[in-house]
Amino acid sequence: MKDKKAVIFYFLMSIIFWDFGNQLRKISYNSYFDNYQNPILSIIHVNNTGSAFGLFQNDTIFLATLGILAVIIISLYVYKNISFKDKIELFSLTIFMGGTLGNLFERIKYGHVTDYIKLNFINFPVFNAFDIMICTGVFLYIIFVLFDFKIPKGQIDDNN
Repeated sequence: MKDKKAVIFYFLMSIIFWDFGNQLRKISYNSYFDNYQNPILSIIHVNNTGSAFGLFQNDTIFLATLGILAVIIISLYVYKNISFKDKIELFSLTIFMGGTLGNLFERIKYGHVTDYIKLNFINFPVFNAFDIMICTGVFLYIIFVLFDFKIPKGQIDDNN
């Protein structure tokens, strides 16, 4: 284990992000949001048995297996390679994991993922908060890797 504090932070924050996304899903079912529409977005409910852009429709076992593998691989990576000082990398993987856990849980429990956010100003597939977390986590991680964000020497507090 590279850094116990990083691993604890990773798992706790992943669960918090997962719960946050789950609460947003539940809020979307509130009667206030039934058929909610404005020029920017609508709240609708679509049972998505596939992945992004309708790929792998009705292939729940494959998608659940892929989700489980992602959880295992990313968790092992964090366990072996991430330090608490790698805050951007750690945070991006945490957001990614929260979204992955959310979609995985729904896929296993219900056999589909509930998508509910529809953008009205462009032609784009309906998505959910977990999808936003996954994309945000991947985007931040790519930025981290491309620009190799590091804390300059002399500014590291060894107590972190």
